[in-house]
Amino acid sequence: MYLDTVKQQLQQLGLVQPDELVWCTASEISKLEQELGISLPKAYQEFLLEMGHSAGQFLRGSDCFFKHLPYLREWAIELLEENNFHKPLPNDAFVFFMHQGYQFSFFILSEGDDPPIYSYCEGENKIKFTKSKAKFSGFIKQEVEIHKEYLLAFSSH
Repeated sequence: MYLDTVKQQLQQLGLVQPDELVWCTASEISKLEQELGISLPKAYQEFLLEMGHSAGQFLRGSDCFFKHLPYLREWAIELLEENNFHKPLPNDAFVFFMHQGYQFSFFILSEGDDPPIYSYCEGENKIKFTKSKAKFSGFIKQEVEIHKEYLLAFSSH
C-alpha cells in the first residue's frame, strides 16, 4: 500500500533478488511493539513485513533491519551526547535508521500512519533535528533513488 512500487523498483534495479527480501512476521512486530510499549505506524510495519530482516544490497551498510531496532535509540542518544547536541531525542521518537554511526533518522510515533521523518547528521552545525521527509514512504523511495543514482554512476565508469 505505502511501498507498492519500492519492491518492484528494487528488483528492476538488481538491488535485490526476490529470495533476498526477508520479511518480519506479524508476531515479531507485535512482540517488538509489546516489548517497547509502542504501536508502530502502518507504513513502517509494511516495510518490516516486506523486508524487515534483509533486502539484498538495498540499505546495506545501514543499521535499519529488525536485529538493530532494539539498539538504535541508544546509539542515537550516544551520538548526540558525543557531539554535544543540546536538543534531546523526543520521548516518543522511534529511531529506525542509522548510517555508519554518524547519522540517524526517526519518526514520532504519534504523527500518523505514514509519519514525517526527522534526521541528525554529525558535523552539521544545527540547533534542531532536520525534517528530512514528509513521509516514511517518501524516505524509502528516496533511498531507492539514491541507490539507483549510485548504480548509474558506478556503471558509467
